[in-house]
Amino acid sequence: MDTVAIKTEGEHASIVAESILTAMRRRTAADSLHLAENLFDESTGLHSEGVWHNALSGISSLRISHFEDAKRIADSLYKYSWDGTSFRRRAYSGKWNHSPDIIDTIDQPNYYLESSEHRCVQHGMALIFWSELALQNEVDGVYQEQQRVVARQFVDEYWDQALNRWITISAFQGGGTVFRPSASANKQTQGVTLDDGKEQTYYRAVDQAIGVLACLGHVKVLEQQVPQNETEIEHFTSIIQSTCAELLTSFGYGNEEHVKTYIGLNRNRNFWHDGWVLLSLSAARYCVFPDLEDHGETELRKLLERIVKRYCHLDSNRTFDGTVWHWPQSFKGDADNLRYCGDNVLLYAITRSLDWAPAIGLGKYQTGFWEFIELLTSRQDDGLASVADVYKQVRLHPNTELAALLVWP
Repeated sequence: MDTVAIKTEGEHASIVAESILTAMRRRTAADSLHLAENLFDESTGLHSEGVWHNALSGISSLRISHFEDAKRIADSLYKYSWDGTSFRRRAYSGKWNHSPDIIDTIDQPNYYLESSEHRCVQHGMALIFWSELALQNEVDGVYQEQQRVVARQFVDEYWDQALNRWITISAFQGGGTVFRPSASANKQTQGVTLDDGKEQTYYRAVDQAIGVLACLGHVKVLEQQVPQNETEIEHFTSIIQSTCAELLTSFGYGNEEHVKTYIGLNRNRNFWHDGWVLLSLSAARYCVFPDLEDHGETELRKLLERIVKRYCHLDSNRTFDGTVWHWPQSFKGDADNLRYCGDNVLLYAITRSLDWAPAIGLGKYQTGFWEFIELLTSRQDDGLASVADVYKQVRLHPNTELAALLVWP
C-alpha cells in the first residue's frame, strides 16, 4: 500500500476498510459456498448468513460510499433474516453448504449453523445499519419505513423498562435465561449459579452498549425528519441516558475496579465487552454528561486509561505498544493470552472517538495499531486479517469488524 499519498489518518482508515471489503468479496465461489472459508455470495450480496457481520459490512459500505452494495445487503437481510418480530441470528439462504462433511471440519461449527434465535446485539447492529441507510439521500423511502419498523421492534422486544436494561434474547423468545445454550458450543451457558432451578435472567454489558449505539443512530434519523417527533426523540434519549446510568452503576463502569460484564452470570471480563461499553459511553457523552463542560471526556479518558492498563500488551522495553490482550493480565499471562483483531480495532475506534490515547499518545498508539494490522493482514496474499496474533486462519468476523470500526462510528 502506498502510504505516501495518504494525507490523513481518516483517509488511511477508509482505504484499508475498502481493501478489506473488496478482498472479502473475492473470497467466493461459483456454487456450494464453504461456510467458514467463502465470505461472500455474489447473487445476494451477503457476507455469510449471520446478521451481525452483514450489518457491519453494510455500515462500512455506506461509510465509504458503496451505496449499492449496502442496499443489496439490506434487501437480502430483510428477505432471509427478518421474521416480523426480530432478526433470526443466522438464516439459511441456500447459498452456503451446510452438509455434515463441511460442518465437521469447522472449529466451533455452531457459530455457522442456522439459528432462529433473536439476539439483542444482532438486532441492535442491524438497526445501526438501517439508520445509517435511512440517513442517505441516495436511497428510496422503503429503507426509511423498514428502519422505523426495526427501531420499534428493537425497543419492544429487548428493552426492559422496569430495570432500565436491555435483555439478551427477545421477549418473544423468553428474554434470555441461564438455561439458554451458548451460541458457540450449544451447551448450557458457563458461569451459572442455579437458584433452586429457577430460570434466572442474566444481562450482558455488551447488550447495553449496542442498545445505546442503536438508539443514538435512531435519534439521528428522527432529528432529520420534518417535522420532528419530539416525543419519540425524548423517549429514545431517555433510554440512552438510563442505559448509560446502568452501565456506570450496576455494571460498575463508574468505578473500573468493580466492573462486571455480566449480571446473573459469573463470567470473566474481556476487552470485547469493555471496549463496546467504552465506545458507547463515548458516543453518548453529550446526552449522558450534559452538565459537564467537557461532556464527560475527562472521565472517559480516565476510564480508558484504567482499562488499557488492565489489558495492555507490552513491548520488549515493557512499554505499552498500542495493542491489547483479550483477557486481563491478572487473569491470563502473556503465554496464555492472545490479541484479537476485533478487540484492537475496537480500541482504535475508541481512541478516534476521544481523539486521545493513554500512556504513549495518539500518534505512537496509531503507529502500534497499524503495525499490528499489518501483521494480521500480511499472512495472506489477499490482505485479509487473521483472527488474532496466534491464530493465522482468516475468518469473517475479524474482517467485518475491522472494515466497520475503521470508519464508524
